Amino acid sequence: MLPDNFDFALLPDLPSTGSVGLSEIGMLASTLEDIDYCMVSWIKKDLELTAKTNEGNSLVPVLWQAPERSYQIKNEKQLRDDAGALKLPLLSVERTGITKDPERKGAYQAQTYSNNRDGRTGRMVIAKRIVEDKTRNFAVAASMRMLPKNVVQQKFYPRTNKKVVIQTLSIPIPVYVNVDYKITLKTEYQQQMNELVAPFIARTGQINSFVMRRNGHLYEAFIDQDFKHDNNVNDLAEEMRMFSTEVTIKVLGYLIGEGENDNRPLVKIEENAVEITFPRESVPLPGQSSFIED
Repeated sequence: MLPDNFDFALLPDLPSTGSVGLSEIGMLASTLEDIDYCMVSWIKKDLELTAKTNEGNSLVPVLWQAPERSYQIKNEKQLRDDAGALKLPLLSVERTGITKDPERKGAYQAQTYSNNRDGRTGRMVIAKRIVEDKTRNFAVAASMRMLPKNVVQQKFYPRTNKKVVIQTLSIPIPVYVNVDYKITLKTEYQQQMNELVAPFIARTGQINSFVMRRNGHLYEAFIDQDFKHDNNVNDLAEEMRMFSTEVTIKVLGYLIGEGENDNRPLVKIEENAVEITFPRESVPLPGQSSFIED
């Protein structure tokens, strides 16, 4: 995985094989899974929530949605007690919806169609560079044609060259989506709930937004201003006392490519055509001998 602070600027130098990998280019696909990973990673690594329990100050487990009870009992035994009930405090993350809002397109506004005229999205160029060796070859060839054959030839004498070979790197245009997440906090005591809710309120300061990064991509998230609380303190039944809080976060993300179902390359490196030639047959002019005769 690429570092979080990777800034892609120019095309990398091609290795001896003549090809380059996506990790070397610094541009990997942006998928829904990447956005999900960013959300869970932000809670686990950035917030790193802890709460006071009977066993001391311990890290709060973070669950992606709600796994099956049978699977959890077999593979995550530390999350449940001897009676099979979940140990609190606990935090779960759930993706509740995806919206493709035309009014929130992000930085890339225009729609670009594919050159194949098949109705699919087009590509955008994100980097260019001049191919020095090929450009030099065209310049040398042009200068050699201009010089007489009976003079000393200077192949690399500076001249104006209009045949410049440019290498471009293009990717599919980003398609922006709004991804909604619901974070549910469950605790057994009010003090634990206060400790867990405070970072969601105070971490971003006077604003309700923060930035997440993964594989060279950047996603902006917005925390909803309402925190929904619920508890069963007034219930005199025999159920376990529980405090619950729901935090809603909306992420402005984008998709690059169609994922596993995309039959087109994610990153395409192309070179422009600087000269177009048409082959033709040579025939002898009237009064000239044929070039196929002795």
